[in-house]
Amino acid sequence: MINNKISVLAAILLICSSAAFAGDGSTADDYGGVSITHSTSPHNLSATGPGAGTTGDNGEACVYCHTPHASNTAFAGAPIWNKATPSGTFTMYGSTVAGTTADTAPASPSLACLSCHDGVSAIDSIVNAPGSGMGNLASGTTTMAQYITNTLATELGTAGRGNIGTNLANDHPVSITYDPTKASLRATTFVLPTTGGGWLTPGGVNTIASLLRSGKVECSSCHDPHNATGIAQELSKQVNYLRHTNKQSALCFGCHDK
Repeated sequence: MINNKISVLAAILLICSSAAFAGDGSTADDYGGVSITHSTSPHNLSATGPGAGTTGDNGEACVYCHTPHASNTAFAGAPIWNKATPSGTFTMYGSTVAGTTADTAPASPSLACLSCHDGVSAIDSIVNAPGSGMGNLASGTTTMAQYITNTLATELGTAGRGNIGTNLANDHPVSITYDPTKASLRATTFVLPTTGGGWLTPGGVNTIASLLRSGKVECSSCHDPHNATGIAQELSKQVNYLRHTNKQSALCFGCHDK
C-alpha cells in the first residue's frame, strides 16, 4: 500500500514539474503545437532532434537551456538557466520608438533568447553538463550561424534565419515599455482575437498584458520557445514559435490597431 502511494505521489510530482518547466505557466503541448522534445522541433538539440551531430549532444533536450542543479543563479530571465549570460554589446532599435524610451540593452527575458541567437554564444555550451559530475562546463563550439548553416539550412530555407546577431537595430523593438497611447497600440486589457486559431499565451490568459514582461515587449511577447509550430502556422511560409499565426498579419494586429 505504501509503495502504491509513493508511486501515485511521484506521478503527481512529475506532472506538476512538467508544467512548471514549460516556463510560461503552461505545458508544452497545451495549445496543440509541437513541443520542444518533438523530433522536428528546432529547439531540440538532442540526438533525436534536427541538431543531432552538429552540437556536443548531451542526450537531452531541456539541458541546453535548463538544469535542475548548479544553474546560472545570476540570470533572471528564465528559471534554472543553464547558459552563461551573454556578455556582448547589443545595438538596440533606437533610443526612442514612437516617443517611447527604449532600454539601452536587452532585458533578461530577451537575453534568454539571445543566449543562442546572438550569433556569438555557442549554443552547445552549457553551465552544467548532465551526468554525475555537477558544475562541469560542456565543450561548446557551435554558434547559431554554424548551426543553421550546417544543420537547418534546408529546413528553414534561409541560412541566416534565426541568427539575429548583436545588432538589433533592424529587428522589432524589445525591452521597451508597452505604451497604449503611442504607435496606435491597443489597450493591455484588449482580448486577443482568435481568428485564424488561438494564441499561445502564458497561462492561457488571452490579453495583451499576458504577453508582456514587467510591462515591456520582449522576444517572448511574440514567440513561445517551447512550442515549435503553434496553431495554423503554415510552416512553409511562416516562422516557427510564433504565438499566433501571422497569416494576413494576424499576429501584428494582436497589438497594433492599424
